[in-house]
Amino acid sequence: MLGLLVIALTIVMICTLVRNALVGKQLTADESFSGTIELLIPITSRSEFYIEPWMAALETLTDLKGRLKIRILIDGHHPAMTAWQELSQKLPFVELHSYINRPASGPVVPWMLKEISSVVTSDVVIIGDAELVPTEAAFSSLAHFVTQKERAYFVLPQTVKGNIFGESVALLNPTLALASVFGFRKFRQNISHPMMSIAQGWMGMPISMFREIDFSQIRTPSWKQALAEHFDSNHKFFGLAYGERHLRRYYPEDLKVQIFQMKTYWEALWTNGNRAGFWLYVATLFIWVFPVLFFFSRPFQAIGSFVLLCLYRFFSKIVFQESWRGVALHLFGALVWTGTLIWWAFTSVKDRYGFRARSQY
Repeated sequence: MLGLLVIALTIVMICTLVRNALVGKQLTADESFSGTIELLIPITSRSEFYIEPWMAALETLTDLKGRLKIRILIDGHHPAMTAWQELSQKLPFVELHSYINRPASGPVVPWMLKEISSVVTSDVVIIGDAELVPTEAAFSSLAHFVTQKERAYFVLPQTVKGNIFGESVALLNPTLALASVFGFRKFRQNISHPMMSIAQGWMGMPISMFREIDFSQIRTPSWKQALAEHFDSNHKFFGLAYGERHLRRYYPEDLKVQIFQMKTYWEALWTNGNRAGFWLYVATLFIWVFPVLFFFSRPFQAIGSFVLLCLYRFFSKIVFQESWRGVALHLFGALVWTGTLIWWAFTSVKDRYGFRARSQY
């Protein structure tokens, strides 16, 4: 029964991914935009920053000079503060906004967005994660779609290609899971909203939609989930878009560092993320690793699941422009994710309850 359920869910994931690829927008270098753009990047303790790719990308901006402003919103004394300061000194359109003193209660990112909202005046507003590095085409293409349709778009990034083993791990992230379960509008909210809390991406919108958002009323730690709930509750459709090579997500080049960060990533998801999103991603990860876990106990169902996963990764390669080598190591990546989950769960339980258990004897 379990194997049949996994096979059925894999088929649903394939259909959903294909449908989203057909209706989603692709960011391209062919679109132009003549207005102004502001990118807001909230930085928290969970954020990672890769200065060399950012420097290389932003120094190539030519057509958008004078029309682009990037605002870095930093919660407290972040380790990447020095790197961002170096970036802002070299690039005049990058501004730092550090919030040392903030309310002790309530989510920090919505509060920072509320504080900065009064000075945001550009035609198109984009809120994005620090790990995502854009090209000039990412700004102009997304702004073109936003103003053309007068709607918001959530842009999913392409994972940068690097170490083959690290790439195979990085490809199986919550962003891919989100694209696989986003679904149809009528029933997507219960699934996609929690998944958006742990996925990475850009949310672009017209300035009029940005001004309608009351950030002071947001109690959800994830700005992505909060915005998705806001748009859907106000019957404002937001679409999916795909960054391809114009919006890339970076990760540590060293596999050992990447695996260690994944262990801390699980802890951050559990303590700061949406619990429903956490369990949805765990369920998706279980589907991805099912052929290995149940190969001997349910061989025929495992083989069937493996064949469907091959088809699924074929479509994910087309949608996200993944490398064939990274796709071929799908099961390796899934096992690494599963192993770090078990590692985190074991050490977390040990750290929280180990001393209490020893004190009883």
